[in-house]
Amino acid sequence: ARRPLAVKLLASFQRRFTMMQGLILLCGLVGSAAFAPMQVRPTTTWRLAATKDAPDAGAVMDAAFQQVAEQIEQAKTSMGLSEGFVGILDGFLKEYVESNKEAGTDPKVFSQVLGTMVGMVTQQLQDPYKFSTFHQSVRDGPYDLYQWGNDFFRPLVIMEQSRLEGKELLDDIAEKLAAGDNVMFLSNHQTEADPQVISLLFEDNPAHAALAEKVICIAGHRVTTDPMAIPFSMGRNLLCIHSKKHIDNPPEEKEAKQKQNMETMNKLGELLAAGGQLLWVAPSGGRDRPNEDGEFVISPFDAKSTSLFQLLGLKSGKKLHFHPMAMFTHQLVPPPKEVRKELGEARSAKRGAARIAIGD
Repeated sequence: ARRPLAVKLLASFQRRFTMMQGLILLCGLVGSAAFAPMQVRPTTTWRLAATKDAPDAGAVMDAAFQQVAEQIEQAKTSMGLSEGFVGILDGFLKEYVESNKEAGTDPKVFSQVLGTMVGMVTQQLQDPYKFSTFHQSVRDGPYDLYQWGNDFFRPLVIMEQSRLEGKELLDDIAEKLAAGDNVMFLSNHQTEADPQVISLLFEDNPAHAALAEKVICIAGHRVTTDPMAIPFSMGRNLLCIHSKKHIDNPPEEKEAKQKQNMETMNKLGELLAAGGQLLWVAPSGGRDRPNEDGEFVISPFDAKSTSLFQLLGLKSGKKLHFHPMAMFTHQLVPPPKEVRKELGEARSAKRGAARIAIGD
């Protein structure tokens, strides 16, 4: 039988993980206990409804998009938006409309989610949100941005073709966290939607859904400075850094970026010392990209990064458990073929399957 693609991805870099895992075990960074689900403000989860065949569903979505398109055109004039940015946003939203039609999204839900997205992006163009070194998910106020981000990407994930491998390990991870230990997912990274995909594939079990809400992502500056990415980033717990792929651009900002990275690592050390933290990091420093044949290749882990995490774990006085995670998500909002220095990349909103595999 063919092995699930996410499992193949996991196996391909778990071999590289074995030596590091052995070092961790030698350091005695292993343990377990019982888990108490975190308490969060109750929210209403928007669900997909079987309305794709309703005669007016598509028309309602088209009308909602037309209203949004008019707002974008007005903003283009009043705010002086570039043709390039408007084209990127317009193309992404047109494709998003068609994906929601195919998914059978409730038109009212679609209108709410789309309207929130455009409103938030417009706000970021006028007054960009300033992320602190450790940003905690925005869930109070007019929007629960954690839930909204999940609901935005929900129609793009073909759930019946998606799967989560290694879900039996999540209960053990929950016990470790409850005991005051820390857990870090060492993962590849394929799309900007990876954090939301984790939440969507974890949500069929309430305890696992609570784990997803607890995840702290170590995030590069692109998702905290791109107007189209900021609203989704505001909904996640983030430790904000500058990745090695972009730290030298522009050269005059390198020193300030290095200083921020040091502040972030100090904050990570504080969190690990407090215990009970669940972290997600891509030690490659960026997203996987396709090779000449169009196949996505896992970017190699940066040895210095993994060594730093080991050192911080040892210094914290708490046990730190590493779990490899493989993500097969590039069908959703795939990255450009090449690493871009400038912000404002084109985005796709096609539907696709998502797969995650977690290793021990």
